[in-house]
Amino acid sequence: MDDKLFTIDEVSAYLNIPKSTIYKLSQTSKIPSIKIGKQLRFRESSIDNWLSHNESGSINKDKPATKKHILLIDDDQLVLKTLANFLRPHGYNVEPVESGEEALKKASTSHFNLIITDIRMPGIDGIETIKRLRELNQKQNKLMTPEIIITGYADTEKEKEAERLGIKDYIYKPFMTNEFISKVEKRLGHLN
Repeated sequence: MDDKLFTIDEVSAYLNIPKSTIYKLSQTSKIPSIKIGKQLRFRESSIDNWLSHNESGSINKDKPATKKHILLIDDDQLVLKTLANFLRPHGYNVEPVESGEEALKKASTSHFNLIITDIRMPGIDGIETIKRLRELNQKQNKLMTPEIIITGYADTEKEKEAERLGIKDYIYKPFMTNEFISKVEKRLGHLN
């Protein structure tokens, strides 16, 4: 897995905190940095680690509205935390929820640019959650939200049902992170 390097400006913009604060955090080794010439660079893994230890939700609440908002649904807390910590440094606001029911509550009061859901969950499964989220969007006159399905199980029936719904992005766990972020960027229209 590549560990991207970010400039102090990029980290400052992403975390929405001043460059001087980022510099102080690097000087106290709270966010480790490396020097390339006279410039500080920050490893993606260092930022992820710092975010996971500093209640990243409190940082993200003040992010600019231009960030894409992702609804992440999975009943496995470790998967939620891992994917959220992976997506945030790529510039996305992430709302992790543990069930289809919770996703419906969040979607009734918030707008999301992308939905990422697991298939197998207690209560409402991922396919049914997507159907209900689509109905909710239609009732609220919102545009259809792109969706990505992630799953650890091969289930041809669910895959066929997803295909019938027009869901093309069906990713099997474990997956390569570059494959995952590529799908996210594609669904959000950010092809590089």
